[in-house]
Amino acid sequence: MNMVLCQNFKYVLIFAALVILLLAVSQYLRHSMDTKYRDLSIIALLLLILICGTQYLSYSERQNFAADTSSLVGFLDAIIENQKVEKQDIIVNSTRLSNGMIIGIKSQYYEVHFNQDFSAYTLTPINLVNNNIELIDKE
Repeated sequence: MNMVLCQNFKYVLIFAALVILLLAVSQYLRHSMDTKYRDLSIIALLLLILICGTQYLSYSERQNFAADTSSLVGFLDAIIENQKVEKQDIIVNSTRLSNGMIIGIKSQYYEVHFNQDFSAYTLTPINLVNNNIELIDKE
């Protein structure tokens, strides 16, 4: 709920900055000799650019997370097919593909190494120092 409230606040802030920009520009055009309206419109424009930039950054981060998650799902599907195991038998220590991530298949643990474009992988068996693993999320 807090994320939705923050998102709505950003939209309200963008709308308010647009209104202030519109009013300041119209006042500047009416009173072209008075520079305070010009300064106010520049401030409102910079505020609008800043808010839109943070919105784009947030959008870009969500897109990257979605792409990372889908590539991890594809990798896990390949593991399931190649190792001939069930989905419930696999655990990973990361939400994105990365070299050195650890994957557990049944009771054996492997370190995963990828090639440069993440199109191929090798599994190297490893031993854990601490076998007490706390599972956070199974889905």
